[in-house]
Amino acid sequence: MKKLFWLLCMITASLSPTAVSANGDKPVYIYFGLEPDIITNYVSETNKIGFISVSVEFMLADKNSLEVIEKHEPLIRDKIISLLGQQSPQHLRSLTGREEVRKLIQNEVNSLLKQESGKGVIENLLFTKYLLM
Repeated sequence: MKKLFWLLCMITASLSPTAVSANGDKPVYIYFGLEPDIITNYVSETNKIGFISVSVEFMLADKNSLEVIEKHEPLIRDKIISLLGQQSPQHLRSLTGREEVRKLIQNEVNSLLKQESGKGVIENLLFTKYLLM
């Protein structure tokens, strides 16, 4: 029974698209964090100014992607700041809004990188810190 279980596990792992890349090697992901944290204000219905502070980490597929991110870091920071500044407080506070903002930033930054370098290199975007003030 144990042998059958391990055989099924091995077959499942070999069929998984993330288990092995096209050339037979396991993918190696690289993480790049924007330093320092991004702090910006956001739109508010009242006259009170709200601030958001986020730490952003990019998951990249290879070292070439790392070079693209490092080269265009000022453009990426500017894009993230402008996207966060356009959000409403309610959208930033809700869990679904936070996820939508994360996906929006990932898609917009990838689009920006496609314009600048010819390819979108971000596999995933993570907020490792997310504070509203």
